[in-house]
Formats: sequence, C-alpha cells, structure tokens
Amino acid sequence: MARSLATKVAAVSALVAVLAGAASATKPASTADLFPTAVALRAKFDDADFAIDTTKIKGNPNAAGNVRVGNVGGFPVLGLPGIDSSFALVSLEADAHNLPHTHPRASETLYLLKGELDVFIVEENSAPPVRVIENTLRPGGVAVFPTGLIHGQRCVAKEGCEFVAVLGSADPGAVSVAARLCDGPVEAVAASFGVPERLAEKLCGKLPGNPAPSQPSGDRHH
Repeated sequence: MARSLATKVAAVSALVAVLAGAASATKPASTADLFPTAVALRAKFDDADFAIDTTKIKGNPNAAGNVRVGNVGGFPVLGLPGIDSSFALVSLEADAHNLPHTHPRASETLYLLKGELDVFIVEENSAPPVRVIENTLRPGGVAVFPTGLIHGQRCVAKEGCEFVAVLGSADPGAVSVAARLCDGPVEAVAASFGVPERLAEKLCGKLPGNPAPSQPSGDRHH
C-alpha cells in the first residue's frame, strides 16, 4: 500500500514538473519581453531602416498624377514610439484633384513644393450651413487638416503641383468619400444623393480613379 501511494505521488510530481516545464517554455521570460523599451525596439532595426528611399515607392500613377504613400505597412520603422507617423508624396497635373477623403486616425500637415494648390476642409456635421474652409497655397505654403474631417486638393497651376503630406499616425487610414459611399447599399446611396436607385448606380459606376481630372464645365453639377 505504501509503495503504491509512493508510486502515485511520484507520478503526480512528474506530471506537475512536465506541465511546469511546458508553461515556462511558452511564457515570456519576463514582462519586459511583452513591453520592451523604445531603445530595445529601435535596436531591432538596422541603421538603413531610419532612412527611406522614396524613389522606390511607385504608387498608382495615372494621367492626372500620382499618390505615393509611406506608412507602417511598408516601413515598420514608422511605427516606433517617438516616430508614429506616415507620409504621402503627391503630384497633380494642371486642374487635377486629390479627391475628397478622410484619415480616421491622423491629422495631416501639407507642404507645397511646386505649383499653386486649392485646399479645402469640410467641417463635421452641424447646423446648416456647414462650414467649408478653403485656402490657396503657393510654394512653401503649409495647410493643416484635422483628424477625421473630409478634405482634398486641386492643382490650379499650369505647370502642375507637387506636395508632401505628413500624417500623425503610422497607420492613419484613408477613406475615399465617394468610393466608400458607393460601397453601401444602393438604396442608401440613392437616398444620400436624392436620386433614383438607377441613377445612383450609374453615378457610382463612373467614379474616376485618384487623382482625377476636372470635368468639363458643361458636365459639372452645381
């Protein structure tokens, strides 16, 4: 009886040891592994990671221009504590638009390098008339856009425009207003435009890419 009890105790002790070993194999050595310091995080990056060659960012060029983006998805160093930012390099042909959009997680600071640029911000919902903030920038001009508000730009220079935008998050997000509205149920889109569903489908089927050229004045809706 005593031998049988001793055997069971030994078996239980062995099982406990095995389980403890398994737990220690999967558990971090310390909470410092879960919450590393900024210095420890930076140590995981090479020197070259802190300098970005933007000529290798191709974007999606079209006849109206190009938008080239650098964020944490392509450049993880941008997500480090003390950096946490992203950028966009935008070129627009004459009279082209960077279409209305929002950044749900970041404010934006725009610096105009070349051309003349109309910029606008649409204020959040309020009693009509809703405020639209409009300005025109010339080279060296800076515009700021609050987090989450609809904004956009239009190049009004014959030689085209170039600007850089810095955003206050490594993952700012970008929501194209018209495109995302058209992703909704057709009845909701029709109600938003105040038109029949068949016309809403037609409008959404003709959305341009971004950047987009201006439409001839005879085709514009006022």
